[in-house]
Amino acid sequence: MSEEVPITIPKLKVFLTGGTGYIGGAVLATLLRSPDFEVTTLVRSESAIETLTSPATNPKFFTGSTPKCVLGSLSDTDLLRKLASESDIVVNCASANDLPAAEALVEGLGGSGEGRKKIFVHTSGTSAFATYNGGDEAGRPFDDTEDLMEVLREWNGREQYGHRTVALKVVELGKEEGVETYTIVPPTIYGQTAAIIPRLSVQLPPLIRTAIETKKAHYIGSGNAVWSNVHITDLANFYEIIIRCALSGVAKSGYDGIYFASNGEKSWRDVAYGVKEAVEALEGWDGGKVGLESWTVEDAAGIEGVNGVRDAKLAFGSNVITVPTKALGLGWKPVFGGEAVVESMKKDAVVLWKQFKGE
Repeated sequence: MSEEVPITIPKLKVFLTGGTGYIGGAVLATLLRSPDFEVTTLVRSESAIETLTSPATNPKFFTGSTPKCVLGSLSDTDLLRKLASESDIVVNCASANDLPAAEALVEGLGGSGEGRKKIFVHTSGTSAFATYNGGDEAGRPFDDTEDLMEVLREWNGREQYGHRTVALKVVELGKEEGVETYTIVPPTIYGQTAAIIPRLSVQLPPLIRTAIETKKAHYIGSGNAVWSNVHITDLANFYEIIIRCALSGVAKSGYDGIYFASNGEKSWRDVAYGVKEAVEALEGWDGGKVGLESWTVEDAAGIEGVNGVRDAKLAFGSNVITVPTKALGLGWKPVFGGEAVVESMKKDAVVLWKQFKGE
């Protein structure tokens, strides 16, 4: 009797950009835990390659899976096309605003030949749907079952904005290239990641850092403007869900493939209260009570980590409430919410406090 030959199912090839960043690092950690994916990621330094593949760091996060790392940047569009063409799935977590990079990735995936899955997951952000009203409430909630492409076209016609321009192009180019596109649109992201190279989130730490420096927690105008939010772990899990649902044909793509990923909301005044609580809870904090103070958008534009007045308006004073109906319908079950935002800010504050003291 002949011996049975074990059946080997080849892993799907995933190319990920932003694998050393906040979102991409969390997504990388999530995908590497799966036995179904062979992950290649783009990195900008030899030291990052060493960290991502080092036996000293890898076992902490993964069981038998290490990413293949390629040295390069988003400006290397020929390299992006090549790496995308060798993949079944491309996940772009590096930039929501880099149009040439996004085009190169979709074009490369489109030219990957027969037999490839040709799934492109793009990361955008809810600032594409934000309404600014001097820090006051404005606008309306958006549900991801709406015709969001039409909203993006209309708003971008009134004011060009990188997030909108790139998201629109990804969908339109994907249609031309025969690529299934899935656009994930997260709101304020908070929380600490299980990434190999840990990062702080982008939106909230500048407010915490400023409160440490000035002993004031700030908000624009009345602070009644509201943003939705999501924990980074819940968000990273949704990337795996969208990929698996895309592979099974359950998830809608293209014009209908824009997905919100939110689980809670806070006004910017409530965020300021959280910042105040986080800083006052610091071990060794000797600055007394942290005050609450309204500031101008020009003041907000001048702090570290903010790129001008428009960024300050969108990041700290605008309104965007999102409803992830389609995401939840795919089986996404976020677990973090409520006080998790403040607890996360407390952990961020510890890191920023050490930086402030030069430790």
